[in-house]
Amino acid sequence: MKTTLYGLFFLGLTNLMYAQEVPGNGTKLPIGAVELAGVTVRPLNLTYINAVQDEHTPESVRTLENEVARYNIRESEVFKHDFEAYEVVFEQTHGSIIATYDQKGKIISSLERFKNVSLPFHIRNAVYTKYPEWSIEKDVYLVSYYEDEPVIKKSYRLQLKNGKKKMNIRCDTDGKLF
Repeated sequence: MKTTLYGLFFLGLTNLMYAQEVPGNGTKLPIGAVELAGVTVRPLNLTYINAVQDEHTPESVRTLENEVARYNIRESEVFKHDFEAYEVVFEQTHGSIIATYDQKGKIISSLERFKNVSLPFHIRNAVYTKYPEWSIEKDVYLVSYYEDEPVIKKSYRLQLKNGKKKMNIRCDTDGKLF
């Protein structure tokens, strides 16, 4: 039994030593950048992603925004060079994005609406500090993006409840209540 265990142990060590070698002549290949001929990587809608997403963007919103940014209108069956812009509606269970693409496939505007997203901590904290007896019943996250405008409008509409009383408030992404 000891002999079998020792044999398996040394066999395992032998395999580990050979696993470090590169197949072929036994020399290790240098690791470096790989250049691909004929491949062009272009971040077409990176401006959109950088404008609408920040560290507090809810994950469900981020997922759909990434899908909108990756969508290639030029590969769509409705694409024709005759039109200046294309409006595409992206939907998921709790939200939607209406994105407008130009002929090159760049996003020129988007309107986003998501219901009952998980609110960032600083927004929940601001609401509960100002309205301690109230609870957040519903929320809607809204984003308006226009390529030519430097300021992106992002806000939350919140419905608060205290017993039978209800109140609607607005809040920006910094936690400032209106």
